[in-house]
Amino acid sequence: MNGKLVDTNVIIRFFKGETELFSLFDDMDNLYISSISVGELMYGAELSKKTDFNKENYFNFCQQMKVIYPDLEIAKSYGKIKASLKAKDKPIPENDIWIAATCHAADLTLITADSDFDFVDEISVEKM
Repeated sequence: MNGKLVDTNVIIRFFKGETELFSLFDDMDNLYISSISVGELMYGAELSKKTDFNKENYFNFCQQMKVIYPDLEIAKSYGKIKASLKAKDKPIPENDIWIAATCHAADLTLITADSDFDFVDEISVEKM
């Protein structure tokens, strides 16, 4: 696959109006999102003061990208990445490992602002 997987934090920043991110979403055909990130966005919406508004906006936005769901290849990548992080004594949140595993299995570049991914050697990361 060619393309980029957009991390949850980038989408949140986009919705907050950070104009430097707008051009990233000009070409939705090459953008992917992990179902894990969709879940994180829905969780955030549930905790927000504008629950229904945020859930609808996040969900409609995510539908414009290709959603990647965990499968056996992603599970294999998850095991490899988590073991690698443990060997380096660099634990990161479980959801981030799944997102990294999605990038690895699908051969995508991760677009993120999260420094946790700096410890994942198996993926290509582009910081925003």
